[in-house]
Amino acid sequence: MPDSALLNNLGVVQLRRAATGSGPRAVSFFGDAARLDTNDSDLFFNLGYAYWLDRDLAAAVSWLREAVRRNPADDQAHYILGVALQGTGSIAEGAREKELAKRLSSVFTEWEAKQPAAPVPRGLERIKTEVDVPAALRVENVIVASGQRDQQELAASRLESARRLAQAERDADAIAELRRVIYLAPYQSDAHLLLGQIYLRDGRATEAVDELKISIWSADTIAGRLALAEAYIAAKNPDAARAELQTVLVKEPNNARAKALAAQLP
Repeated sequence: MPDSALLNNLGVVQLRRAATGSGPRAVSFFGDAARLDTNDSDLFFNLGYAYWLDRDLAAAVSWLREAVRRNPADDQAHYILGVALQGTGSIAEGAREKELAKRLSSVFTEWEAKQPAAPVPRGLERIKTEVDVPAALRVENVIVASGQRDQQELAASRLESARRLAQAERDADAIAELRRVIYLAPYQSDAHLLLGQIYLRDGRATEAVDELKISIWSADTIAGRLALAEAYIAAKNPDAARAELQTVLVKEPNNARAKALAAQLP
């Protein structure tokens, strides 16, 4: 039977061969892999990245958008999407994507310092090490195929459902619902905020930090900054927590929660 992981890895082989290598192009294999598993963000990243290497910027933008839709915390996908957008003339939107990538990871500043003219290196393609394993993120086909429905209305409805589930401490169900919201509305600030808070409650500090960074990037709120400070404290990063709390106290000098968290810091 065809398998998305095997097709993906055949694409990686073709991507790494010399330009004179025989056989189908890498994008053909990656495209077939993505059609077999429509939920694995790595497959869409590889497809977009391969188009970027082929200098097909419009296709790169299209497929990298699908990658970040499925995994909004994919820093590399956001950065390359930003570079590709700027290459197509969407300067402001590209800058925003690159800004989010830099919030998620400091590596991109190093990329730009090393190769300012061509900041996207080769060798970023992602290999699959297991076959016949479904992607961790599953979105029902009915949602994936809901193009004619009002996605914003559907996202809002599911966000309310996620809030109710979170209040009932049904965290696994709430997380699944929030992933569906984010698939429909990748930059929904409240969804990322709630997802980060649930991850923090469940002891998943690193994942919480990523989600809360995206929430603040989408809409800079006091609640988001406070939650991010708490996540940094849980991740044992007091300096980053202090920076977030200082930002809050500049905006609201009498914020009791910020003062209480600051008092916990060394």
